Amino acid sequence: MANLKTSKGYLKYNSHLLYFGNKHIQPQIMLENLQILSLYLDKIGIQWGPAFGTLIGIVRNDYFLPWAPTFDIYILKEDEERFKDVLWLLLDVGFILTRYERRGLYYLERNGEYFKFFVLHKISSDVRHTGGSDFILEKYLQNSLKWEFKGIEFNVPEDLDEYLTFQYGNWVTPKQTVKYELTPILRITSWIKTLLLDNLPDSWYFWWSYRHRQKDFEYFKTLCAERGVSLLSNIELSYIKPRKNKKILTVGVYDLLHKGHIELFRRARGLGDYLIVAVQDGSVIRKYKPQAKVLNSTEDRMYMVKSVKYVDETIVYGAVDEIVKQVDFDIFVTGPDQCHSGFQDAIEWCENHSKEHIVLARTDGVSSSELKAQIAEKTRK
Repeated sequence: MANLKTSKGYLKYNSHLLYFGNKHIQPQIMLENLQILSLYLDKIGIQWGPAFGTLIGIVRNDYFLPWAPTFDIYILKEDEERFKDVLWLLLDVGFILTRYERRGLYYLERNGEYFKFFVLHKISSDVRHTGGSDFILEKYLQNSLKWEFKGIEFNVPEDLDEYLTFQYGNWVTPKQTVKYELTPILRITSWIKTLLLDNLPDSWYFWWSYRHRQKDFEYFKTLCAERGVSLLSNIELSYIKPRKNKKILTVGVYDLLHKGHIELFRRARGLGDYLIVAVQDGSVIRKYKPQAKVLNSTEDRMYMVKSVKYVDETIVYGAVDEIVKQVDFDIFVTGPDQCHSGFQDAIEWCENHSKEHIVLARTDGVSSSELKAQIAEKTRK
């Protein structure tokens, strides 16, 4: 029995050695699964859509590729925690998590049909990586439109022809580039390789991944050069280099400490080994946000935050786009409402310096502004 760490606890699942052989998608069952899956993914508001050959089949044929054994879907790294939380709900409607790979790959199965979820990591402001052999330019993900397929709406690149031509060349002519064969030798070889990778310690696993992915990355950079696409000079695959004691950074005011803050700290701490919480300086708040009416001093807010068991270190910050440059961290965690220009600059800096950025959803039913409004209302009474 394997365990997947989520913000709701450890999700237990049976990890399978998968080899699809000559399996093909059963259209009616897959469409039923897609209808259910889309309801849950759309409800949590993450960006997702068909990937790779699956996208080609939908766009070119308005159908599934005849040789495809799975339906491939992409999600963004910053949405992965919300995706893991929704897995609990999908289990209740018949989906089964059959496999998870550390590089960022999830296999879900329902009624014999399989989905592969590829997590797209940002390695710079303009490039994403699946953790495998594929790299995608960020512009094709950010500039997207809705594409209807059998009554289901997907996110697809706005410049579809440009994207598919860039990735695959002549994508209009059907061509099976990946062949699956059902032979005992190939199956056993695949299983042995998978077992070895599954049981490698993180240091060895990511070393192996880094060595193999560098070759794919060099090919992608060559492809970009041939297509006239300029990439950042300092772009690298540093995120798959293992690091001991992965550090998480999150920031905020934390004036009235409440359940939502504790949940944020708990979930952020679960992403790594060491949580740094930056508390905004009161003088900065009064200068730029006088309407905020902060009740507690900077020192008191730091004291309360540091008392939370999930927090390893507290620091003071003025501007968010400056503190990310001053602190040693690996992952920058924000909430969905932390989106003003300062945060945009901070996130862009993270993207350009190989730091991960993850958005964690708010805890429903509680916020500092609501609490202050309730206190004011009770005071008036």
